[in-house]
Amino acid sequence: MNVAPAVRGVILYGPPAAGKDTVTRALAALDPMFSLFSRVKVGPGRSAGYRMGTPEQLEELRAAGAVVYENSRYDSTYVTDRPGLDAAFAAGVPVMHLGQVDGVRAVLDGYPAQWLTILLWCPRKVTETRSTGRGDVDTPARLAAWDATQADLDTNPNFHFDLTIRTDEVGPEAAAAQIHQALTAPRGDLVLVDFDDTLIDRLSAVTAWVARYCTEHGLDPAVEQRMLEAMRIRADVSLAEALCAELGLPQSAGTLWARYEHELAASVKPFPGTIEALTAVREAGHQVVVVTNGGTQIQRSKLTASGITDVVDAVCISEEVGTRKPDRQIFEAAAASVGRDLSQGGWMIGDNPDLDVVGGRNAGLRTVWISHGRPWTGGMEPDHIAPTPVEAFALLRGGGR
Repeated sequence: MNVAPAVRGVILYGPPAAGKDTVTRALAALDPMFSLFSRVKVGPGRSAGYRMGTPEQLEELRAAGAVVYENSRYDSTYVTDRPGLDAAFAAGVPVMHLGQVDGVRAVLDGYPAQWLTILLWCPRKVTETRSTGRGDVDTPARLAAWDATQADLDTNPNFHFDLTIRTDEVGPEAAAAQIHQALTAPRGDLVLVDFDDTLIDRLSAVTAWVARYCTEHGLDPAVEQRMLEAMRIRADVSLAEALCAELGLPQSAGTLWARYEHELAASVKPFPGTIEALTAVREAGHQVVVVTNGGTQIQRSKLTASGITDVVDAVCISEEVGTRKPDRQIFEAAAASVGRDLSQGGWMIGDNPDLDVVGGRNAGLRTVWISHGRPWTGGMEPDHIAPTPVEAFALLRGGGR
């Protein structure tokens, strides 16, 4: 069973002794619906707050595809499992403790719920004082984990937490009140946004790649024109096979596609100001989901390489959900990924009149067409036209009226 994402959960991230346990207890005292999510632990040491498991049980979870995230620390393996999350959401509002940004990402991407992410922070000296004061026998290991947490944050500078609380300055009851308020506060609009040629300049990257490929192999300009014509909107393995057969290209379809997939992902860039504009929209309280047609591997590679993954709430890719824009189902899946429903309304932003404007309007969303200087071609009109994504997101921050 998968839990409907309308119910929200809490993720507390932070170094050892930052107060995850005390803040969780304060949340439960404030509202009994809050309860600690007990991860499965396989290994020695402390058992309180965990569901102790065996190596055999861990292998069963892995084999069943029921592991959302696992990590190893203090000679033990800690597992966030799907059955456990299902039960926790059915019982109330789970509060999960994590110490790795990759773990937070895995839960956000891998479990269909609306999570509130909180960075609980304290200086290293406070961790040392708290650890020794409570009699921990592994304080050096916890200080090493504090160092690892700092390094983890340094490695992920663009990861956005919904709330940051300094627990050396804010007591657990006050921290719990902040979290409760953030969890129950009215949310901003749902903002669905296209990816290729809306957030990133895919066409320029494809044009440059085709030119390099043809120059490298001494191919005729007519071949270059035909390849670009075929690849400018959409490219996949089947298209590579068709082009190799039609044009007699010097490499196999598999080699051509593998090279294209790797090199294009490394070269795509967001349009100027896009990262900052996306960050500002989310800071204004809106939830942003990328909705893109395409294959999972190449789209996720481009999303990661361009930095877009770090500044949106979720990603919905057609190959993963089994439906493509302009079908309503992909918009429904995108809304559900952040605990929303299309009946609540929202926005669709994109550069394609049919896929983004018509698809978005038919899904009941207000629409913004990214023109990139082009004139509107007619048909079902968008609610607004913006020349770039920066102007589109500024429109949303201004209320979009």
